[in-house]
Amino acid sequence: MNKFALVLTLATFALGQTTTTKAETEVSAASSECLYCRRMDKNAGFLVSYSYCLQLDECLMDAWNYINRPCLDEWKRGDSYDLTMCQPDNITCPAFVSDQTKYGSYTNTTWSLAAGGMCTVSIDATKGVARVIFDETSFLGIESGARIGDIITFQSGVNEIVIYNAAETGPLTFLISFSGAAVRLGAAIAAVTLATLF
Repeated sequence: MNKFALVLTLATFALGQTTTTKAETEVSAASSECLYCRRMDKNAGFLVSYSYCLQLDECLMDAWNYINRPCLDEWKRGDSYDLTMCQPDNITCPAFVSDQTKYGSYTNTTWSLAAGGMCTVSIDATKGVARVIFDETSFLGIESGARIGDIITFQSGVNEIVIYNAAETGPLTFLISFSGAAVRLGAAIAAVTLATLF
């Protein structure tokens, strides 16, 4: 009987070692709720907040209103944590290189991000001013601080913008529009004139 009790104890111990909790599993996987909460809180108005609980993998609007909504970790405001906390899946995104042949013309690409996905859009403005617009969606997170429909302009250099799927569930389809632009002629002439005066 003692041998049976010993085997049963060892089996229980071994089973306990291989079992993982729900929270441990979710930490290693991309969280759509976490990404959603981050974007919603960053874009919320003065009187509204969105908070995320890692333990529950849940986003709650105005969590301070819910006294009986415990979270072992704590409710974290969406704008207070880094994107990496959500463990997003890094996906390849389109890139754009601006030059004189692309001035005034737009290259439109319909792109999709899976649930829990993010990507880095590379914009090369070394040979000319480059612009990008993200549009035709409501739930795209843009880490640069820009909003949907904004014209984001880069005067020079190689630049990167991190975007992510901030929909509560499912994939997200959106439009990326790239264009090149010439420096305004009036500003360039004024700069040259000013330089010759000195």
